[in-house]
Amino acid sequence: MLSWRVPTSGDPRLLRLALAQVGLASIVAGLLLLVAIPREWLGLALFGLIPLAIFMGYLRWRAYQRSMDGANNVRLDDKGLFWLDGADNEQGFRRAEVVSFHIGRDADTLRPVPALTLHLKGGFESQPIELHPPGTSDAVRRILNDDWHITERERPPTDKTAYDIAVAVYGECHEEFQEWHWEGTAEELRRFFALFATAADQLPLPPPGAKPLHRTIQLTHRDPTRLHLSRDRAAHLEPNSIAAPADLLHTISTRAAETLAPATSPVSLKFDFSTASHNTWTFHLHILAQ
Repeated sequence: MLSWRVPTSGDPRLLRLALAQVGLASIVAGLLLLVAIPREWLGLALFGLIPLAIFMGYLRWRAYQRSMDGANNVRLDDKGLFWLDGADNEQGFRRAEVVSFHIGRDADTLRPVPALTLHLKGGFESQPIELHPPGTSDAVRRILNDDWHITERERPPTDKTAYDIAVAVYGECHEEFQEWHWEGTAEELRRFFALFATAADQLPLPPPGAKPLHRTIQLTHRDPTRLHLSRDRAAHLEPNSIAAPADLLHTISTRAAETLAPATSPVSLKFDFSTASHNTWTFHLHILAQ
């Protein structure tokens, strides 16, 4: 058995921000000293500012290190890979579900360290799991190769031109206002929103800890962009991706069809839907002339 801890807090971006704040505060303090302190005391005051800045930076660093301490929360043994979720419930992938693996840097991890990705039956792929000592790349690779007898494979390059279906619709997401703007003819918008119901019915629900499968839609009106449409346990709406439970995907499809039903001329319509309690999104439909 091999176990290690993936820190659940201690965001390194927050550490860099805290250190930058200390540096900025030190610069401002130095400028204030230049204009407020008599010349004979200026050198001593500036010299005393250096250890103070170092001490404040150290305090921020120590707070970051403490946030990373804790018990191991990932375990790899002969039965599978298991981890504790946010509620301290154990989740995992059984050994029989895994067909191959990949170890390397992943843009989806919080820290720039190697991560383990498992390729599962059904075409699913696990979320990347950060590797921290004693769960090093070599130690994990040794267990998966020698004990599990599964092979490591390189991740194929992402094809940024491939898609499943194209629709003449333009989409623009405003996350800060929780709004999506969709533009196209009524016919194309109906065809586009019918794909939400299709995804809900055809895409399987991913196992806990796995990335959802998706359909790639090429939006060809105005600036061509790609939208990933997925079925997942919780709703996630981002500029290039919409993932939601099946019932919510059906709700969006139905509400869009009802909103578009009377549309026969250029007009702007909208409808709202909730992704969670007190969390409402608005879809604006800008209908063009046929």
